[in-house]
Amino acid sequence: MLSAKSEFFIDNLRMYLMMSGKNDQEIKELVAELQDHLTEAEKSGRGIDEIIDQTPEQYMASLKQEMKTDYKSLIKFLPLYFLGVIAYFLIGPAIRGEFELNIIQVIGLPILAILGLGVYVYFLQNAGRKQFSKKKFFLGGMIAGGIVTTLAILIMVASTIFVNPFYAGGRTTDVIVIVICSGIFIATAIWSKTWVPIWIPAFLIIPDVFNRFTSWNIEKILMIQIASFLLMFVVLILNILITEKRKKKLV
Repeated sequence: MLSAKSEFFIDNLRMYLMMSGKNDQEIKELVAELQDHLTEAEKSGRGIDEIIDQTPEQYMASLKQEMKTDYKSLIKFLPLYFLGVIAYFLIGPAIRGEFELNIIQVIGLPILAILGLGVYVYFLQNAGRKQFSKKKFFLGGMIAGGIVTTLAILIMVASTIFVNPFYAGGRTTDVIVIVICSGIFIATAIWSKTWVPIWIPAFLIIPDVFNRFTSWNIEKILMIQIASFLLMFVVLILNILITEKRKKKLV
């Protein structure tokens, strides 16, 4: 059984290498080998500092240079990621019956996807390499999320105020967009082997469904929106806790 410090280091190492685009199978093999070394070392009273013989940040940086970048997996991931981001922003208006396109959306959403990916990758790489505490990780995650959310709001506001749509959909278009976006979420979930790409959009579009198919006032819709966000975070936390519990059982 590894010490809490060693487990913390391994979790951060795994996250850092994943965010650096390294091959998943190679990461698993490296982590398994490191776990064995650390287990034997701790039995003889030695710690992780003696095993890696350098700072965690230096050790991770050296592994990053030694391991090849898995471009094949990145080529598979990036299209799904960009389609997922665009689908996330398009499905809500389609459900509300307000689907339309303008030049700011067409240009801004791909840029948002690129910037958002860069912000989160930078944050998670630094969190892993510098061994962020839970408090620092939470704060950093809030800041990264705030940056991306602010950019998204700016794009939505600008697309509403400064330009007119060059295309406005109808009922048939709404259905087609909903089907395509749902298909993208399902494909992403199958590829990533997790339900997260499905249930996060599902929670966030609940207010749009009520807005389209009920005559409720804005106050009720707002309450449902807040409840949806809270429920999403509760499920996300439970998912993290369950995942961590499973990891510990496998050690």
